[in-house]
Amino acid sequence: MKYEMGISGAIIVSGHNGYEPFIGSVAIRGDRIEKVVTGSLEKEDCEEWIDGTGKILMPGLVNAHCHGDMTLARGLGDDLTLLEQNEKFADTEWFYTLISDEDRYYSRQLTYCEALLSGTTFIMENMYWGLGEDSVKAMVETGIKGALAEDIRVSFVRPDDFVSDAFLEAYGEVCQKNGILPILGGISEEDYKTERLKRILEIARKHGMKLTCHLAENTWRRDIVRERYNTTAIDYLYGTDLLGSDVIGSHVVYATDEEVKQLKETDTKVVNTPLCEMKICDGIAPIPEMVKQGVTVCLGTDGSMWNNSNDIFREMKGMSLLHTINSGIRSLTKKEILDMATINGAKCFGLEKEMGTIEEGKKADLLLIETNTPHMQPIRMGVNENVTSAIVFNATGQDVTDVFVNGRHVVSNGELLTVKVEEIMNKVKAASEKIADYLQKQ
Repeated sequence: MKYEMGISGAIIVSGHNGYEPFIGSVAIRGDRIEKVVTGSLEKEDCEEWIDGTGKILMPGLVNAHCHGDMTLARGLGDDLTLLEQNEKFADTEWFYTLISDEDRYYSRQLTYCEALLSGTTFIMENMYWGLGEDSVKAMVETGIKGALAEDIRVSFVRPDDFVSDAFLEAYGEVCQKNGILPILGGISEEDYKTERLKRILEIARKHGMKLTCHLAENTWRRDIVRERYNTTAIDYLYGTDLLGSDVIGSHVVYATDEEVKQLKETDTKVVNTPLCEMKICDGIAPIPEMVKQGVTVCLGTDGSMWNNSNDIFREMKGMSLLHTINSGIRSLTKKEILDMATINGAKCFGLEKEMGTIEEGKKADLLLIETNTPHMQPIRMGVNENVTSAIVFNATGQDVTDVFVNGRHVVSNGELLTVKVEEIMNKVKAASEKIADYLQKQ
């Protein structure tokens, strides 16, 4: 029986063998990897045969924290801290009334287009605004996999007014029906109250959802918690039994050595967004210590308002260089960085048995990287291989030629096959111009 699809003769790089590159091929049937072999596959053995010669084949990337709503504000947050951005946008009434649900829908879709074209196959959308079934539709149409984090609050300005159980049940059902993981979005430090937080975690567990929240992100939020509770955010959550394996903390910039141990003890997951943290002057997270202690650390982009890019390749390089200068040479290895972009992202969502490495039986979430370019050459194999170095330090999302999600060929030769990218870009451009025009009149 022929394989439905074969990717032949590529340089395979995957964490299941310690990222030791080898020339090999992957056969796909349905949505799963059926065979991983050394050498090549014959064309006649595959219904669809893809030549991977000279290209790197690696697991699809995971973006574990992103706000796709804000792609329409790309570039408008430059030279502002997060607090200053909130004062200008998030805490203002005009911003919410000016931007329509249609604007937000296409902003998310443009985010997913950018993600897929740069090799991300799974993304967590941290929604500022719930769009009902359209939140799911935005993902499904583009072909990306992911998790949708529905904000527990009906409104940002009413932190105790939560969405109903009936709403969450319907939300969970429509997500699962479409292969999307439903997540509950929690609150930030400025809204911390013990009973409020316990109620949120109870709701998440009642509905079988993981809980994600911004955690220990910056100094002004850190100071709020210290003033109220005479402690820090992580220690506060630990002391009230509000950390756990089903909790995903985003950013986690300000963590002491003792708090890193608390994260490890509770198996709380950490998503760090290094380029965002640098761009908005949040700070430098103790990632090397987290990795040393065995905390599951993965990567996110946060979004275009704060980062301007949703390219996980950039995050890998940024993570490495930031901690080289801050913590010393060899503070993070290339393999540890690759883990953050792949298998650790899978672990964050409890999906490590389904994705994150190139192994038989796992979902066929894969990407091909062109190496026949001046900035990627020379490529070496063997004892002194530089393939992993090329991925972390040389490659960008623009080097991705092909992407496969659940065995579906969604990007071919650099072209997204699922939606009309030009039309989506035009929609988002119009929304962005509305914001720019408003700001110009102020």
